[in-house]
Amino acid sequence: MKEEQRDIYSLILNQLVHDGFIHEATKLSESTMIPCPLPQDATNKLTQLLQSTLAPSKDLNTFDDDDGKEMDIGNDKMRCLDLDSNSSSSSTSGGGGGTASASSPPLNKVSFLTKFITTHKNACRCAKFSWDGKFVATGSSDTSIKLLDVNKMRNYNQTKNETTEDFAPSRPVVRTFYDHSQPISDLDFHPSAPILASASKDCTIRFYDYKSSLKRSFKFIQDSHSVRTINFHPCGDMLLAGTDHHMIRLYDVNTFQSYTARKVNEHHHGAINQVRYSLDGNIFASCSKDNTIKIWDATNFGLINTIGSPHNAKEVTSIQISRNQKYLLSCGRDSYVKLWEISSGRMIHSINTGVNQFGNNKNRLCATFNCTEDFIITLDEQPSSVAIYNSTTGEPVQKLSGHIQSIRWIASSPVENALMTCSNDHRARFWTEDTTNYIPSSSTSSSSLSITNTKQPDIIL
Repeated sequence: MKEEQRDIYSLILNQLVHDGFIHEATKLSESTMIPCPLPQDATNKLTQLLQSTLAPSKDLNTFDDDDGKEMDIGNDKMRCLDLDSNSSSSSTSGGGGGTASASSPPLNKVSFLTKFITTHKNACRCAKFSWDGKFVATGSSDTSIKLLDVNKMRNYNQTKNETTEDFAPSRPVVRTFYDHSQPISDLDFHPSAPILASASKDCTIRFYDYKSSLKRSFKFIQDSHSVRTINFHPCGDMLLAGTDHHMIRLYDVNTFQSYTARKVNEHHHGAINQVRYSLDGNIFASCSKDNTIKIWDATNFGLINTIGSPHNAKEVTSIQISRNQKYLLSCGRDSYVKLWEISSGRMIHSINTGVNQFGNNKNRLCATFNCTEDFIITLDEQPSSVAIYNSTTGEPVQKLSGHIQSIRWIASSPVENALMTCSNDHRARFWTEDTTNYIPSSSTSSSSLSITNTKQPDIIL
């Protein structure tokens, strides 16, 4: 699509949204691959341009882009909005006060903007960054997997460089894989080899060599159940897998030999929602539809402890172990994000996202740390937006808006402040830190996450 055509369609999209024709605008956006503006950001410049044309005396410089500033109609860089720090419903931290008082010191902040959007043919369900942060993969209900170059996304001009071919040199989409027959559930990169693994509802785990030109997997594991989650061991020799079955699988990547915990009473009692290793690979965590979280010894597949009903007898949907292996981040269908001390099972923070996990919203709540673990990134009370919280205090920091339907997954780069958000609007948005509005964050390193609030009741393990 030529630049002039894109600008015309951008004007039309803005006018449609401005006049309330959201459904029509969404269809046009999907057809033209031009991002649809939010209602509060939509302009009526098409009407103004027409009026100015009919009245020559009016100044047309309003629509001139010669000064180097991008026109609002085509600018998809959705800057983050600060949450109201006085909102008591957004977060509850363990000390009893979920809001910052007027005398509290200012919160550390980080500012993100959208740099690139890729679109699938159906809901985008998951994303994963490579260990070195150079690539990110997205998986969709349309059974496809897209591999994207992070550096190209960061430098890509969405409004000026349009092409219809994914493999064009200027495009950030490096390759698209088509080998599954059902929606993609999870993705993971091998820690040292150029291998991408994917899990799917079609009961397979597939392995792709993303440095080759092949669009098919070079080997796969066939399971008897739908595969819900996977995670490589940091050494790369083993792969954890969770399925609709209640037993966690551990696969030898070279031989495909499968292992599981020997003691029957140590297993979950429901489908496995997520499995995640610690950074050093000594332990891993799992969460299940049985409403529990389990911590395992990765060397002998032995159970270390169980956190029973951590989310008010609701399903636990996601987990992540901090880099220093001291804390666990969890989400549940009770709409809460919780931070736990692994050694004691004590809850450090409890954040009420306000997301309605009942009724029509069947998506699983998700959360992740940023690269330095200074912030927790999860869903806002509007499930099409992202909320950022201070990981030390549990206080709300910022809000990211841009998607037009519910977000299903948030992935964070391990090496920089960069995010990938996946949504039911078929899109995956790549966010990077906005250095023009940069406010320095704390010097807390990723390996020394420090929690000062410890006034929480113990959880019985």
